[in-house]
Amino acid sequence: MPADNDGHSAPPRFSIDDARARAKQALQKSEFILSRAYGLLRDPKAEWEQIRAEETTIPNILIGYVAPLAALPPLCDLIGKLLFQPSVAALGSGLIGAVIAWLVGIAMVFLLGIIISAVAENFDSQRDELAAQKLAAYALTPFFLSTIALLWPPLLWVPILALGLMVYLIYRGLPPLMQTPPERAMAYAATITIAALVTFFVQMAVAACAT
Repeated sequence: MPADNDGHSAPPRFSIDDARARAKQALQKSEFILSRAYGLLRDPKAEWEQIRAEETTIPNILIGYVAPLAALPPLCDLIGKLLFQPSVAALGSGLIGAVIAWLVGIAMVFLLGIIISAVAENFDSQRDELAAQKLAAYALTPFFLSTIALLWPPLLWVPILALGLMVYLIYRGLPPLMQTPPERAMAYAATITIAALVTFFVQMAVAACAT
């Protein structure tokens, strides 16, 4: 009879099949993100219509889509700084700051979605929390992907330019997702942009304080 008096179960064994399944899921998720970004750039109107029709939930958007993308800015920024200014001390504080920036980034996207829905009626639009979260998450896709440029710090201007593309995508996404009248879309998009910039600077400030 095997001895198991300590009450501790054996640690899970490594499974090649499980690793392959996880790798396949990661590949599918990355393909979906790239496909979404390409669709938004190629034909924003058609992609937003497809997004509106998709059945999903806010947790699925934040955990399954935003979380992987929100990890790119702090991770690429950390790697870029270490490549140009390697330091053991910087690595420790940088990791802490990166994790905090990642979590705050996800929270900020969620907050932006709340703001989009909260002010909708001020612009003759339909208040819809799920649609607002879709708009916040997917409009930021090009920006998140562009932060890969932070691997080389002199390319900081690339993500900044991508923020301009975010404004355009929000403008194109408001009519199909929030049922915004075309003549009100520009003012609505401007309000969302200001909110997005505020949340972005708050995220940077929190990450800086953490390190």
